[in-house]
Amino acid sequence: MKKSILSILFLLAISALTQAQTLEEYLVTAGENNPQLKARYAEYQAALQKVPQAGSLPDPEATFNVLLKPMERFMGKQVGDVSVMQMFPWFGSLEAAKTEAEYMAQMKFASFIEAKLNLYHTVRSTWLSLYQIDEDIKLLERELEIMQALERVALAKYKAAPADNASGASRSGTEAPAAPGSGNSTSSGMAGMGSGAAGGNTASTSGQASMSSGSMALMASSSGTSMVDVILIRVQVKDLENRLQLLRDSKKPKEAAFNSMLNRDLNQHVQLADTLEPVALPASLALIQDSIRQNHPMLKMYEWDEKAREAQLRMARLMGKPMIGLGLSYMVYKPRTDEMTQMPMGGDNMVMPMVSVTLPIYRKKYKAAQKEAEFAQAAAVANRESAENMLLAELSGLLYDYQRASSTLQLLEEQIRLNEHAIRLLTTNYSVAGTGIEEILRQRQAILGYKQQLLQAVTDQHIAVSAINRLMNSDN
Repeated sequence: MKKSILSILFLLAISALTQAQTLEEYLVTAGENNPQLKARYAEYQAALQKVPQAGSLPDPEATFNVLLKPMERFMGKQVGDVSVMQMFPWFGSLEAAKTEAEYMAQMKFASFIEAKLNLYHTVRSTWLSLYQIDEDIKLLERELEIMQALERVALAKYKAAPADNASGASRSGTEAPAAPGSGNSTSSGMAGMGSGAAGGNTASTSGQASMSSGSMALMASSSGTSMVDVILIRVQVKDLENRLQLLRDSKKPKEAAFNSMLNRDLNQHVQLADTLEPVALPASLALIQDSIRQNHPMLKMYEWDEKAREAQLRMARLMGKPMIGLGLSYMVYKPRTDEMTQMPMGGDNMVMPMVSVTLPIYRKKYKAAQKEAEFAQAAAVANRESAENMLLAELSGLLYDYQRASSTLQLLEEQIRLNEHAIRLLTTNYSVAGTGIEEILRQRQAILGYKQQLLQAVTDQHIAVSAINRLMNSDN
């Protein structure tokens, strides 16, 4: 016996582990294949490519001049010149631009993490909804089997009722003495029915007619009650069959939505758990709130935004400083002929260093850029505060959902136990006395509703915990 129990427990543990691994595999598949998540990651990679762009110097400028007619100069005839100029922003400007680009890339990464958390929660919630539908189908199928069995019992009682009444009437006719002048209306009535059938005697009394009508009324009452029972049960059976069909139909779009998030065939089968047990909260309220404030990607995104705007403000201030340009000019000369001596003179090429400075005298645009960065930074701070309040309010609603589901679980378990006990007593009474089918049907409807509410409560509890993990950024 102990070995059997241990084997059952081992199989249950293996089954639970397999189910957990199956859901985790679905999450991994969604993380690898979901197109929306791929798009968020590609946006992050694109933002990373802006970092080296922002931290690079502007491209140097090269100028080529060719004189169609050489210009006479003291050094000779100038044919043309080549110059190269490199502009250098003010000290620290490139570093500020690079820092801003890095922070903007981190914002994209936080957006990617948030999208992944939302995707995982949606996948898990859809999987739990499919589990609930599947368990609802199982509950209705079991209830349908019970109602069909109850229908067979009621139908058997209906078929047996006329035979029982007829045999009772026959026993009354044979056991009663056939004394003439007797005042027993029952025996007189049954004797008159017998003699009329055998010898064609048409003599009858008012007592005989009264007993015949009373006996037929009793038989009709017994048969009619049993047939009503059968009809009532069949109504419940039809209702269960209709609800089953609706549930089976509702499962298809859920599976399609689940498979679409995994970016696979929409008709592919989804493996579900055999059973789900109530789940506890991941941490205490204080730890959950601290984890939200420190780890939620939306808050991280606004933190990076605030830092990016700070770098933008620093860069706007530095852009108001002059830019310095350094370059070289190479001038090409040909020898010229001296008019007096008729001797070639000059012709040596010349290299000339160059320095240029921009003059940022139009200050309005630089001041406006600084104001823009300051307002954007203030907006990032306000957005983070607003997001934190929103997340904590969402946490409050999720905790309420979890506590409500937990309280509902405790209440429903006791109600199901009491209703099952009442159904056993009512079923026993119906099997013996043949009465009380309406109360049995009412109680069966009640217990089915309680079991569905119990399943809903367990599912809601798991969905609430999944959403809390999403807020804490503790979901893998």
